[in-house]
Amino acid sequence: MSCLRLGIDEAGRGCVLGPMVLGACLIDEQQVDHLRTLGVRDSKRLSAKRRIELRAQLEELVVSWKTSSVSARQIDHHSINSLGRDVTLALIKELRPDQVVIDAPVPPAGLPAYRQAIRQRLELSGLGHIEVIAENKADDNHPSCAAASIFAKTTRDQLLHELAEARGVNLGSGYPSDPRTQTFLREEWRQHGSFPPWVRTKWETVRRIVAESAQGQLF
Repeated sequence: MSCLRLGIDEAGRGCVLGPMVLGACLIDEQQVDHLRTLGVRDSKRLSAKRRIELRAQLEELVVSWKTSSVSARQIDHHSINSLGRDVTLALIKELRPDQVVIDAPVPPAGLPAYRQAIRQRLELSGLGHIEVIAENKADDNHPSCAAASIFAKTTRDQLLHELAEARGVNLGSGYPSDPRTQTFLREEWRQHGSFPPWVRTKWETVRRIVAESAQGQLF
């Protein structure tokens, strides 16, 4: 009997703009080699064009897939790790795999505790039979996880594109180090004295921009 493998990965954890998106991709174990042949790999190692092409192929090929977003406001008011873990568990419960592979957002020393926390929550839900694999860089080693990263990244990219179009501005990548993102944040604060709800206002980048503006008004 074939094993159903679920890969889970996220996009946008470190961004200051927009949601964090978790992607989940359920495959039959017999599809692993085919995914490798297609060139499915960590989304960060693919061009935007190639990610879109692969996503279209994956949608037709895999058993099932799903994305789920964690909003900037949620991230501002709750632990991003707890939010990510809750969404991860919800995806597992919905897709019901035999095995789940998670690209774990914790340092190597934290992997055993992370795996145990996921297992315990699944056991409480009557899903203790699901094998849990949690690794760093799982999207490099497991095609199901790489496919999940493609679903997560393309979904987040589209959401950010829609936000930029609605505002008529260049938001950049949404990462704090991106000069275009920094310019948007500074101009937004200068013009309005506030930020839209999809800005993570508790991020250090935003706090610094607000503090610099306040300091500048003193002189």
